[in-house]
Order: sequence, then C-alpha cells, then structure tokens
Amino acid sequence: MREKNKPTKTNFHASDLRGHKLVQFSIPGHVDEGSSILEIKKIIDETTDTIFSLHKQDLMKNPITYIIPAVWGRMGDSELNPKQKNIFSSIESMVNDVIDIMEFDELSDSQRFSIEYLIRGLVISKITYLIASSRTSDRDLTCS
Repeated sequence: MREKNKPTKTNFHASDLRGHKLVQFSIPGHVDEGSSILEIKKIIDETTDTIFSLHKQDLMKNPITYIIPAVWGRMGDSELNPKQKNIFSSIESMVNDVIDIMEFDELSDSQRFSIEYLIRGLVISKITYLIASSRTSDRDLTCS
C-alpha cells in the first residue's frame, strides 16, 4: 500500500503513444488535423453546443440536474419528457459515433458501459457548465 504523502512516479513518455492501436491522436507539439481524438472532441463539442442552443430555455428554467436523465435516457421509474427524449436521441447517436471512431475490434458489455460512462459524464459536465455560466452572465446583466 502506498503511503499517503509519498508521490507517485510514472514512466510515461510521449513516444509510448505512437503504437497505441485504439485511438490515434497527436502527440503534443505535432498537429495532426485528421487525428481521431480531434474528431471526437469536435463531435462532442458540437453536440453539447447544439443541445444547449436548442434547449437553452428549458435547461435554464429547470434544476441543473435536469440534464442527467436526458443524457442517460432514464429517470428511475419516471418517463422522460419529449425534450429530454430529444436530447437523449442526440446523445445516443453521438456516443455511438464516438465509439465507432475509436475502431475497437470488439467490446464486452462492461467495456462499452465504461466508455459510455466517460463520454456521458463529459457531456453532462460540459452542458452543466454551459448552464451555470449562462446563469451567471444573465445574473450579471440584470445587476448592471
């Protein structure tokens, strides 16, 4: 067991990434516009920005947690409302596109869930940030 105050040391080098089969991405200092990671980033950014733009009014009037069931496609025993279903449809399509870009040979159910968990968590974070920052700027405008 590692001591609490003892720093961890990794032996990671940028050259270790060159042979990585799952996701090809650029190494810092080398711009590769066609890399998968940039394509994935673009898809996630565009999807979250579009969802926020299309559903801003609804997202702003509801609690910030309103987005979570919409991203995951379920809300306990309750049904999603039509707007949440629309958001879920966009997210589901985007998640499938991102996983396809990664070109995995085969994924077990738990591996797929793990990847989806990370993607959906990122989407929730990005959208809640957009909501919070928009609320802050709206409040700043009304205070001026």
